[in-house]
Amino acid sequence: MWYRNLRAWHLATPWDLPAPELDQRLQASAFAPCAPGQADSMGWEAPLGDEADELVHTVAGYLLLRARIQERILPASAVNELLPERLATAERREGRKLRAAERRELAEDLRAELLPKALLRSQRNWLLIDPQANLIMVDSATAARGEAMLSMLRGSLGNLPVRPLAFAQPLDATLTHWVRSGKLPDGLELGGWCDLEHPEDTANKVRFRAQPLDEDDVAAALDRGLRVTALELCWDAGAEEPLRCVLGEDGALRRLKLPSAEAAAGEDESAAARLDADLALLGMTLQRFFAVLFPALGGVAES
Repeated sequence: MWYRNLRAWHLATPWDLPAPELDQRLQASAFAPCAPGQADSMGWEAPLGDEADELVHTVAGYLLLRARIQERILPASAVNELLPERLATAERREGRKLRAAERRELAEDLRAELLPKALLRSQRNWLLIDPQANLIMVDSATAARGEAMLSMLRGSLGNLPVRPLAFAQPLDATLTHWVRSGKLPDGLELGGWCDLEHPEDTANKVRFRAQPLDEDDVAAALDRGLRVTALELCWDAGAEEPLRCVLGEDGALRRLKLPSAEAAAGEDESAAARLDADLALLGMTLQRFFAVLFPALGGVAES
């Protein structure tokens, strides 16, 4: 499954933009490769790959977009390697020491000279719109990258009223209670991953990996005043392939592991059929999971 991390935003108003119109608006911001002197480029590309034209892929009411960021990799060390020689040459030519502003200008000129020769690197992010749940979900654990994707979508649409998904109760308090009591709402179970941190001394941290969370050393950390900031949860644990994820105090889901879509789409299926199967499985699984998780966290905050 291609969603390894997930960060969600709540739509302030119902989504009512049809897929064809959304696709038309995205076309103006379609991805174009970096020009020789361009440091980076960002835009939308077809979820089905280079041979497809549509920038929006829909299945069962879900709308799937894919953003691509391409950047030229020019380490500062590469500029610094050549800069002293260029400075010495310029100072000999001028017969004086260059001023600070002149040195900065020379460094920028050198960077512009080297940039077209720099290697290219691309990063892609999926963005899933669930109109029924009024959610937009980005496959990133970092808020900055998610906000960049939303800003790009907002630029294509002209307006996008969203707010970060938040809950009526503090997440760290809920996660801490679950670990301390060992009692979780029906359908949820503790995994073997837990991060704890002292609220007043962030350097005071403890991490537990691949071990039962009902052991004495976990309880001892809680007794010292540490709170849970990330917790692995298992949902539908009785299934052959339960959903697993690490829920952070920021609301992001990391290390997301959903049931495999292999049964839904065979090896001989086309790329479009496999994506359809993955997307349908992802959307339906998340809807069912959120129907359990959100009430367990106190419900989604209204504002």
